[in-house]
Amino acid sequence: MSEHQDLEAELAFTVAAIWRQERISCPHPHVLQSWLQGGLPPGAAEFVEFHLRDSSCPYCHAVVEDLKAQDDSARSPVLEDMQERLLRSTVAALRQTRA
Repeated sequence: MSEHQDLEAELAFTVAAIWRQERISCPHPHVLQSWLQGGLPPGAAEFVEFHLRDSSCPYCHAVVEDLKAQDDSARSPVLEDMQERLLRSTVAALRQTRA
């Protein structure tokens, strides 16, 4: 291979490769969280689904997995118990202020 061909091979790129490398089309993690919760408008949700499915973006897939793991840990029995106690104490305090 000649030096010119080597240089051409090094400079060869595709738009898709650049977009993936620079993460140009990656949605912000807050957008991915909204998508997971079903809170995006249809067009935005379709874009996120396209990005994850067709681009197979490893970065966004990792963010989605992290967000799912955080959501699962937020539903731990300890936190559910704490939320229940907080709710009961709030109701009791509100009843006392009305009396």
